Amino acid sequence: MKQSKTPLEKLLTGTHRKDRDTPKLNIDGAYSFPHCPKHLKGEHRKIWGEVNKAMTQYKLITTPDKPLLEQYCFLLAKLRYEPDAFTASLHAQLRGLATDLCLTPESRAKAKLGTVDPSDCLLAKYSL
Repeated sequence: MKQSKTPLEKLLTGTHRKDRDTPKLNIDGAYSFPHCPKHLKGEHRKIWGEVNKAMTQYKLITTPDKPLLEQYCFLLAKLRYEPDAFTASLHAQLRGLATDLCLTPESRAKAKLGTVDPSDCLLAKYSL
């Protein structure tokens, strides 16, 4: 039995009609940082807000990154509360999460954020 295409697939293949169900797409490209989960309290919520404030300008952290960010908040709160009990493996986890979330300058540089070389624009425009 053949399954029908989703509204997005119909739109992409050109078989979508305006009088049928329209896909709910975020066309304007508006970005929103994921909301803080309700179970985060105190220091964890404060760290979430700090990351939100610092990273919203880059528009990199999205809803699928929410579990990683949550784990990052727990580890950083533990580091701030008990620095002596923070083991090397926990520190490695924290660094790995920071890299995955593009929280480090090096990982943001690899993501090529907002750096457009004028010569690249000319190459793309004139197919040189």
